Amino acid sequence: MNPPALFLGLVFGIHIVAVNVGIALATVIPFLKRRAAKTGDKALEEAARGLFKIYAVTYGLAGVMGTAFTVFLVSFYPEFVGIAGNITMIPFGISIVSILFHFFAIVSYWYGWGRFTESLHDMVGWLLTITAYTIPLGFRAVFAFLNTPAGLILEPKPSLNVVDALLNPTFLPLYLKSVTGALTFGFLFIAGVLAWKGLRQELSQVEKGLYMDSIKIALMGLIAMMFLGPWYALALVNVPVKFNNIFAGLGAALNAPTFSSYAWLFIVKMILVLIQAVVLLYLLAPIKGTDILFSQNGYKATIIGAVAAGLTVLTGEYLNAFSQYPFFVANAPLIADKLPEPYKTILTRALNLENVSPLAQDPSLYLVTVIGVTILLAATGYLLYVVFFKANNH
Repeated sequence: MNPPALFLGLVFGIHIVAVNVGIALATVIPFLKRRAAKTGDKALEEAARGLFKIYAVTYGLAGVMGTAFTVFLVSFYPEFVGIAGNITMIPFGISIVSILFHFFAIVSYWYGWGRFTESLHDMVGWLLTITAYTIPLGFRAVFAFLNTPAGLILEPKPSLNVVDALLNPTFLPLYLKSVTGALTFGFLFIAGVLAWKGLRQELSQVEKGLYMDSIKIALMGLIAMMFLGPWYALALVNVPVKFNNIFAGLGAALNAPTFSSYAWLFIVKMILVLIQAVVLLYLLAPIKGTDILFSQNGYKATIIGAVAAGLTVLTGEYLNAFSQYPFFVANAPLIADKLPEPYKTILTRALNLENVSPLAQDPSLYLVTVIGVTILLAATGYLLYVVFFKANNH
């Protein structure tokens, strides 16, 4: 795998983990705030406010890494960006507009806390939650297109039939699997944050309730993933190259070429899912004479489960992305010969991940990129240390 693809994968991995946490937080925070306002529970409102501070950090981290990913993509693959940006402008547009409204909602929700009327603050909260789901809606439509270009129109000029694109056989299972996985990880993350606090001091009753509810929701999400994951895997029969790159090493292959083997990464992901299942059952299964959930061992197990969930998200995204290497569109080898000229030549070149811009391949530029990424990762590590580990930070 070439260096540009590795750079893209590195920053994208951090971006997607932060985004997944954000989906869960954007879902639960307005709900907690509304319930606190109705019941007059100041402790619950303070818990929601604390989670919002964490959300601001994760959103900022996601934004920085998303920007780095965009810069790398434009720098290394300008030909692909030029073509894909035009063809998939509408699904990209859905995400971009949603990002703008989401940022507005974050700022307004925070500065409107205690200043807006409850009804206005709730409306901003709804906007925060809805846009948290429409952002990945647009991007997953693009990812489904990169599986197989459903809705692609070449004549009279390259364009995209949005209805056909949304009917892409891989879109719905990919989107539902993604948001459900995000909620599973996100609620385990919330439980993990509370468990980290519980290791050092007694949790309040509100925190204990939130901790327990988060674990229960994570378990429901994991159960749902037992169905959504296989659904997406079955949908990949429409993307036989990607299917083979993932499952051929496990003895399941379709009538299509196999360019690489990522069965090992699939196995790693399944092990991480199993770890989550064991942790959640350990925490919630009734064991006579013990109270595991709020014990030191229970808190430690929760943190392990949260880390495993984050790594599951990471490995799942890498599996989905790398299993179509060296092509941007996984089905490109099967459809290239069916395209008329000049599209055959243009798209075959633009959709190849090994077709890196000559101007971006200078060794000194790679060195500068490595230095920049190192600084970015160091800043990220320090940010996470300050937020989650620094003494007296609650």
